[in-house]
Amino acid sequence: MSEANKTAPVKRTTIIVRDMEKSLKFYRDLLGMDVFYDANIGNPGASELMGMEMSGLHMVVMSADGAETGMVGLMELKDVNPPLKETEWSTTAKTGETILVIPTDNMKELYERMVEEGHTVATPPTKMEVPNRPEIHEMMARDPDGVIVNLTQRGPLR
Repeated sequence: MSEANKTAPVKRTTIIVRDMEKSLKFYRDLLGMDVFYDANIGNPGASELMGMEMSGLHMVVMSADGAETGMVGLMELKDVNPPLKETEWSTTAKTGETILVIPTDNMKELYERMVEEGHTVATPPTKMEVPNRPEIHEMMARDPDGVIVNLTQRGPLR
């Protein structure tokens, strides 16, 4: 590949959210991510960027351990006209869905809290048999807007 065609690592995946506070409770308060950036963005700019009429947007970018790659953006659109359609989702994945893969060292606790707080857990912590790899456990859950979050933990669950 030529130097001109190279890209950099993915900086951020941004999710359009219905309710910023619910999303912050999930990513910040439950998963322990830090707020890297928080701003309200008005017009001109917001409507043109999104290709729809709105009064503006609220953007919060979440980071883990100060990393500036692999961040999760939360974008709440304000006064969208016409209103956004809701995404339909279930506990099973569909072609074209995005899965956020997030390593953790406290999967058992996160699972228990997700169940207690009423989050959609598609699969509980499951030991995976991966050839030539150390012991790993994974679980799948949905964030408040239905995005699949795959939590992974190396080694035994504590």
